[in-house]
Amino acid sequence: MGVSRPIHAYEIDDPGLRRSSPLCERSSVAMATRFLDAALRVWDEDQALAKSQIKVAADMLRSDGEDPPMRAKPTGPAVAGLLPWQTRKVREFIDASLASKIRLQDCASQARLSTNHFSRAFKARFGTTVLDYIRRRRVERAQHMMLTSQRPLSQIALLCGFADQAHYCRVFHAVVGLSPNAWRRQNMLEAPNEQESDDGAILSHPPTQLAWVNAGQ
Repeated sequence: MGVSRPIHAYEIDDPGLRRSSPLCERSSVAMATRFLDAALRVWDEDQALAKSQIKVAADMLRSDGEDPPMRAKPTGPAVAGLLPWQTRKVREFIDASLASKIRLQDCASQARLSTNHFSRAFKARFGTTVLDYIRRRRVERAQHMMLTSQRPLSQIALLCGFADQAHYCRVFHAVVGLSPNAWRRQNMLEAPNEQESDDGAILSHPPTQLAWVNAGQ
């Protein structure tokens, strides 16, 4: 059975469950482990694909830590980043609000900063803008939903805060480099052994080939 490129990260479809919870952390590690195992299985046949699996698994694990990716040293005056408690509050707020509109001032209020100060501190901490971070988190949640449910793309788009399916497809392609349907087809057979129940909870089950519904075709 062929192995395709995996998801970049993982998010439970339940605003009440935070990324910092033990369930989220255990599930993220389990998913990354399965993708690393998949990379080992195809190493002899397709090393480029295997390296892609390993890189994304590393990104998935790194995203669960408090420390942001390493960045080049700034050439201008240093800008203080967010404090640990501010980073945690902002992350939790964004992850719990992905299905709705997220305003910059609401994010800034979580860190008790002005919008201008917050924007600079956020970029110093994460190496990206608030808007780009939110886009990536929405795509990551959508990827998880595509692999753990049979929801159509139109429903996933709305649950992840996109205006409609067309908007979702544009953003997804810009971030991932593939259309949602193409990405889903490539990953559906090597998805981790977890599925969502109707209420968004994560269910474990024996290994199986999942038959996904590819909507929008």
